[in-house]
Amino acid sequence: MHKKYIENAEEKLEAAEYLLRGGFYNDAVSRAYYSMFYSAKALLSLKEIYPKAHKGVITKFGLEFVKKGFVEDVYGHALSHAKDRREVADYDIEKNISEEEAESIVEDAERFLVRIKEAINAIQKKLD
Repeated sequence: MHKKYIENAEEKLEAAEYLLRGGFYNDAVSRAYYSMFYSAKALLSLKEIYPKAHKGVITKFGLEFVKKGFVEDVYGHALSHAKDRREVADYDIEKNISEEEAESIVEDAERFLVRIKEAINAIQKKLD
């Protein structure tokens, strides 16, 4: 199951990068968040944890991986921040995400995906 989540995360990240280059900053932030969301779901799926809601994914990711020191705090904060900004990007029609903020969140999503892949590999090595 985790491979499908990672494929989805990679696709969302590619879309975020494309949208960022095209100047669609709100949509870039939304896709970047979803890349992080699916990356987190991939890691959680290795423990057979399948939260349904966004808040559940963020909470379980924090409890199972960040609080236990398996993934650094910065990734938990990045995921929460991206969710907050995604809600602004998707639902607050009076606000727009700046180019700089969109770039920052897309870069966070890139680092997040790399780190989650490393964590998955580490877990799989322990299982082998």
